[in-house]
Amino acid sequence: MMKPSTLVGLICLCSLPLQGAETASSASPTQVPMPAVPASTLALAASSPLPTLVTPAAPTEPAPIGQGIAAAPIPVAPTLKPATTEPAAAPLPKAATPALLTTGELQAVPLYRQDELLNWIEQGRHLTRVKQDRCQLTQDIEARASVMKIPAYQFLWGDMLAWGVCIKPDAQLGVQYMWEAANQGLAPALEQLGRYYWKGILVQKDLVRAETLMREAASLGFQRAQLEWVEMLLQGMGSPLDYEEAYHWLHGTVIGDKATHQKAASLLSRLGNRMPANAIARAKAMH
Repeated sequence: MMKPSTLVGLICLCSLPLQGAETASSASPTQVPMPAVPASTLALAASSPLPTLVTPAAPTEPAPIGQGIAAAPIPVAPTLKPATTEPAAAPLPKAATPALLTTGELQAVPLYRQDELLNWIEQGRHLTRVKQDRCQLTQDIEARASVMKIPAYQFLWGDMLAWGVCIKPDAQLGVQYMWEAANQGLAPALEQLGRYYWKGILVQKDLVRAETLMREAASLGFQRAQLEWVEMLLQGMGSPLDYEEAYHWLHGTVIGDKATHQKAASLLSRLGNRMPANAIARAKAMH
């Protein structure tokens, strides 16, 4: 008869194969046992991000940051240099003045006002003034004569053409512009054309035309024309019927220049010698 301890040992030995078989048979035939993975490997895998599929970004849009593509560097604004390192700005040009620099440098000349231009024309200084201004306004003068048809500028442009001041001389075109100014009633133009036809300057002598032009200029109160009209009458031009009217015009004009005043007095005296006393009295009394 066996001892109890021996019997217990045999039972344990016999039960071991049965437990292993039972465990194997209880597993599903489709499951494959996974090999054991070290803990260190699992920890490393957990810490590494899984790879993701990146879709290429559109050409006009930057790729999003954090999806596997490195973000484009952000441009940095350039550092401004101190103001002292920049080159100094060029000085602004000074305002133009009518005067000319003493060094000979040319400066802008303002366009002539019509009243001052007429004053120069009456004094016979208009061409001298254009020369003094170094012909800077030649194109402006031409435009106001040919396009705007201002009488004073037509006369000035005609004189410049006639005598070749600042431009190539063209006497024919110059006289044409003088006529355009005269046809608009400009007294200096009427006087100058009358004198040209009287003296035969640039044109052939035409005393009839000269008388008409000079008398018209004198009737407009142009002092130089009044003096010349009396001279023409004293030379036998015109008619004795013109004496009283001519005497009245010259007698009533105001003359500031002493030499011109004396010349007028002499002309009136000579003309009065050809007039009856009553005609002289009427001429002096007329207003």
